[in-house]
Amino acid sequence: MRAVIFDLDHTLFKADKLLHDGVSDLLAILERLDIKIGALSSDDHRALVRLDEAGIGRYFTHVLCSDHVEEPKTPSSVQHLLEKLGVKPEHAAMVSHAHADILLGKEAGLAKTIGVTYGRDSATPLREAGADHLVGNIPAVLDVIE
Repeated sequence: MRAVIFDLDHTLFKADKLLHDGVSDLLAILERLDIKIGALSSDDHRALVRLDEAGIGRYFTHVLCSDHVEEPKTPSSVQHLLEKLGVKPEHAAMVSHAHADILLGKEAGLAKTIGVTYGRDSATPLREAGADHLVGNIPAVLDVIE
């Protein structure tokens, strides 16, 4: 993988400003592996503020939120983000707790979709959406990034 795209709310953040365990460590490892990190958020620019307040904003090459495009979670928005990251879909993965994001990653032609089973969605909707991998927590994402 050359890039990983994360959903922010409920995937990296468990509450408004609280990160899930292991998020900072995973992002630091991805950075050391020279994997570009991006994010999609239906929120506005305040998502960027939350990343900075949590101490992880520096890891993100680009974050696409509702201030940048009308609908940040569409295949064309994913393509826009990939262009900003300088990566083709076949070299990128989507990581999310939500089945809709897994479907989005599939529709956008990403190489991998990784469902995180904590949060609002259980494993069943993620599996039904076609997630390539299911992990129980954020640190386990590293085990399925190749």
